[in-house]
Amino acid sequence: MWFFNLVRHDYKYLFYELNMKDLTLKNITIVIPTYNSEKTINNTLDSIYKNFENIIIVDASPYNIKSKISKKYKIIFFRSSKGRGTQLLLGANKVSTNWIFFLHSDTILNKQNIINIKEFVSNDLNYFKAAAFKIKFNKNNIFSNALTVIANFRSKYFKLPYGDQGLLISRKFYKKIGGYKNIPIMEDIDIINKIGFKNIQILNSHIITDSIRYETQGWLIRPIINLYCLILYFFNYDINKINKIYLRNKNGKS
Repeated sequence: MWFFNLVRHDYKYLFYELNMKDLTLKNITIVIPTYNSEKTINNTLDSIYKNFENIIIVDASPYNIKSKISKKYKIIFFRSSKGRGTQLLLGANKVSTNWIFFLHSDTILNKQNIINIKEFVSNDLNYFKAAAFKIKFNKNNIFSNALTVIANFRSKYFKLPYGDQGLLISRKFYKKIGGYKNIPIMEDIDIINKIGFKNIQILNSHIITDSIRYETQGWLIRPIINLYCLILYFFNYDINKINKIYLRNKNGKS
């Protein structure tokens, strides 16, 4: 009899744990800005829709991206003018859950990412902190490996993750720091500065991002342009001029 009582207790505990995990994810809204993202967005949604029921897409494409997205996904759509900061700001203002996870439209999550998300939001000490992931590209070559090392070094030691590494933050903390700024570029750096060095945690798993922008614009040229724009931003150069530099030779993807 003791054996059956033990098994029953274990199953009861397991059911409780699974239920709590489901409740945790239901308290998170994923916000995804899109612009000409039809080639990548379905892969992104496929990696999240089974675990997250609150997904917002803020689209600035010249066409209606809803027609490019599989109907199996339950998405809330909003239209916006172009600009990732503008889109993220709009999406965040529509969130009613306690947590927000900002995700780029060319990035996919894996099981370990989702476990890390659950662990982070389940810890009350993280309510006034934020988290991002390590990054890895979907193509494996000497250039992508080098950029991966540099990006993860920057994130770990300088606590400066970029937007393509995702951003997990409580809605209360997001509002407290003022949220995303309505700017055409560097919105990710701006909000990281608001969050503060001590309040950023780099989660111990890799998020996978598409390497198409580097393949199109050059594995050497694109990082140089990114660094140049970052330096200009920290020297308070005009944000619209920085955006023009960034968009030079860009292929139009968000």
